[in-house]
Amino acid sequence: MKLDEIEAIFWDFDGVIADSVDVKTRAFEEMFTPYGEAVLKQVIEYHRQHGGISRVEKIDHYYRHFIGQPLSADELEEKCLIYSGLVKQKVVDAALIPGAEETLVHLHGQIPMFVISGTPQAELIEISERRNLSRYFRRILGSPIHKAEHVESLLHEFDLDRTRCFFVGDALTDLKAAEETGTHFIGIQGMVPFPDGLTVLEDCTGIIEALQAM
Repeated sequence: MKLDEIEAIFWDFDGVIADSVDVKTRAFEEMFTPYGEAVLKQVIEYHRQHGGISRVEKIDHYYRHFIGQPLSADELEEKCLIYSGLVKQKVVDAALIPGAEETLVHLHGQIPMFVISGTPQAELIEISERRNLSRYFRRILGSPIHKAEHVESLLHEFDLDRTRCFFVGDALTDLKAAEETGTHFIGIQGMVPFPDGLTVLEDCTGIIEALQAM
């Protein structure tokens, strides 16, 4: 597909633009190490298998199913604030995925681009602004709304042809969002393997070529 035929690109953030997946993993390790090795192992495995799901859903799941201590709404909010304190500045400071900013610079002004992430939206906007990345995107959207809902809303708002749109992500959650909305998908190799037959790249350095080859 020629670049001028592409109507939009939806980008995940952690692991696709910012090399910040390990930051999130280490934060969960810090929070859940006191509950013992067995719980910690379950937490980290779930986190790796469910990249892109909001921290609210993850933390609620961990306490409810792994620790056996369901949290009240206030307790869950408190745990999420602790997690945010562990990760936000580190995500601001994290290196960018190789090729990410060069690709954004190249495509900016040619193709409308959007961030669709599982990070809380206000925090995601703050991080993007502090990193001087927000200028590349029409919208920066995060949780609590799920990714497919965001994409579907944008397809309608901007009257986009979904068959000419791409989702770039590093998690099965991103692939699912692309499948549910009928958009094309490009995988950035993350913590989980993607099914055979998909376009999967090590980082962002080959995205433009991949877009043109699809």
